[in-house]
Amino acid sequence: MTLPSRIFNKYLTQFNEIIDEGNELFNKIKDIKEPSRIAVNTSIILTEEEKNLLYDQITQWEIHYFSLIDIILPLKSTHRSFIDKKDSEKLSGQKTRLRTHLARLKGIKEVYIKGMFSDLSLEIEAEIAADYMGQAEQLLTEGQKGAYDHVPAAVLAGAVLEKGLRALCLKQEPPLSVVNANNNKPLMMNGLIDVLKSAGAFNELKAKQLRAWADIRNDAAHGNFDKFQKDDVETMIKAINHFLADYLP
Repeated sequence: MTLPSRIFNKYLTQFNEIIDEGNELFNKIKDIKEPSRIAVNTSIILTEEEKNLLYDQITQWEIHYFSLIDIILPLKSTHRSFIDKKDSEKLSGQKTRLRTHLARLKGIKEVYIKGMFSDLSLEIEAEIAADYMGQAEQLLTEGQKGAYDHVPAAVLAGAVLEKGLRALCLKQEPPLSVVNANNNKPLMMNGLIDVLKSAGAFNELKAKQLRAWADIRNDAAHGNFDKFQKDDVETMIKAINHFLADYLP
């Protein structure tokens, strides 16, 4: 899925700020005169206190660097594996380490811009789902009183579940198709449940529960209001919340 523009721009801004700060630090450290080398005209000599301050700034920068990496890179991605492996190798000197971190960060930024990371999208998906489920709960408790005041909550909760099932399909390795191979149309909720069960994402008992919630959503959407009660919707909302918490980030 594509990240909402607000979220995308938030992290892109962080990339740019950390890269700019890193470049500034690198320009400072590369001109420091090293005792073992012949000084050139552009070299500068810092006091021990000034050096310590600069190295402290680099350490703080590295914390920002690793924090952003942890947010952006999926744990199972080849990018994360590569960086974790390389970071376990010893890099001699602050200058070399800083230059290496900057090169990696610039590369990761380019991949981020192209939308090639999935776990962050799933995290956003989970947050959006939680927000909509909160609205479903509110509809259930604060809606207009009447025989069918629970129907809108059932429709909304079912829609969140279907969207969550699609996200779960894309989370599998390899990702599962969410399109019907026969007619090239998007799979509906029961189709998504079947695909996920066949792939081993959950067992038949869980699939049976999911189908029951799908039935309530379908009945609510098609006007079959006598086939379920308010208590059924309350149970459905609680169960879907647990399902999303267990299966989405």
